[in-house]
Amino acid sequence: MWLFCKSGFFSAVEHWGKPGVIHLRARFRGDLERLRAVHGLEMVTRIVESPGCDYPFRMDLGKELWQMVLAKEAMDIDYTNFKAAVHDGTARDWAYFSAWAALRRGQGGGR
Repeated sequence: MWLFCKSGFFSAVEHWGKPGVIHLRARFRGDLERLRAVHGLEMVTRIVESPGCDYPFRMDLGKELWQMVLAKEAMDIDYTNFKAAVHDGTARDWAYFSAWAALRRGQGGGR
């Protein structure tokens, strides 16, 4: 699952060696730090840096905790324009806009 939200961009997959655990991956460390702060996860999760991987920052959450994070992210939607809500003047802006632009280009010939 890819998740774009105000906290950041994440790739969530089941942990390959731990059934019931979500392996949450991010391209920007700040995204995981923000997610931890917004959801009070500092004491129950740690960020692991894996520089050689395509997602260099990772943390693990139980599926029930991940479900609560997703529900709160949904309930915290307070914007009418997502691009404006996540604009912060960092490299993340370009990454978000590029993803949006690529998906927009694809909608013309997609299914």
